[in-house]
Amino acid sequence: MSPSERVEFIAVALLGAPGLGTGKLREVLDQLRRKELTPANFLKLDDKTLSSHFGLGRRAVDALRHPESNAVAAWEALERQGVRVAVLGYSGYPERLARMLRASAPPVLFMRGNPDLAMKAAVGFCGSRAASAKGLTVASDCARSLAREGVNVVSGYARGVDLAAHRAALEVGGTTTMVLAEGISHFRIKGELRDVMDEDLSRVLVISEFPPGLPWRAHNAMARNRTICGLANAMVVIESGAEGGTFEAGRTALELGEPLFCVEYAEATPSAAGNPYFLQRGALGLRRAKSGEPNLTQLLSVIRTDYGSRDGRSQRELSF
Repeated sequence: MSPSERVEFIAVALLGAPGLGTGKLREVLDQLRRKELTPANFLKLDDKTLSSHFGLGRRAVDALRHPESNAVAAWEALERQGVRVAVLGYSGYPERLARMLRASAPPVLFMRGNPDLAMKAAVGFCGSRAASAKGLTVASDCARSLAREGVNVVSGYARGVDLAAHRAALEVGGTTTMVLAEGISHFRIKGELRDVMDEDLSRVLVISEFPPGLPWRAHNAMARNRTICGLANAMVVIESGAEGGTFEAGRTALELGEPLFCVEYAEATPSAAGNPYFLQRGALGLRRAKSGEPNLTQLLSVIRTDYGSRDGRSQRELSF
């Protein structure tokens, strides 16, 4: 089968088409699926039909008619890098993400590593890039404990809380998903993780929803935080400012009705100025047990309930 006759290739070509946003791409792919149009038959449609029935502009149609310019090279590069392309509504796309985000789910995902991790019970971590030393310790302790329980740790591969969570999960032989705020062609193993991360990415799943060559952008970071929420069964806010990416991620979890846990600190820290906002609006407090370890009983209970198991024992709790 020619690459141009695969729905994944069509999605990649249209994702990079000038003037075509992700919303319109999502609509086009949904129409393809609902009308049971094969990619080959879709490509046989004349320009007028592509425009009137699918809402594709001139430049988007050109991207389909002449994919050899950039799309073919990009496709071949993805194959060399071992990148899988997953299309919303088709096999291989993470079911939880589609279910959680619904109409706002990314229409296309680029994935490297172990795709089976998208099916595991997962907890998303978000927190400041400039987190306090205590916040980084809490993130590491929580991620380490969850990984030991077989829970996949999902975060955004940024400095601070994200890298602390990824590293802690890998240190104890667990798994982690890294959701990028840039194109997947920019992915490199960061120095902080080289000693715990295998080159074959067998315990890692790297995901990007952006065109492969797109550089990091602030609004991409906001979008990928929503994707982190969609990939997780529950979210943990370690330290949030009163605004910014972590704050929006917490608000997204509340908006989606996703279980949200937020660290409670005995002494306020400037990098966690937004934590009280979430605790006052329904987030469940995350504290440490008397032993000094994070008390994840309630969090694990939420995860297990989602998977049909109900377990959990109460522990005496103290603030972090």
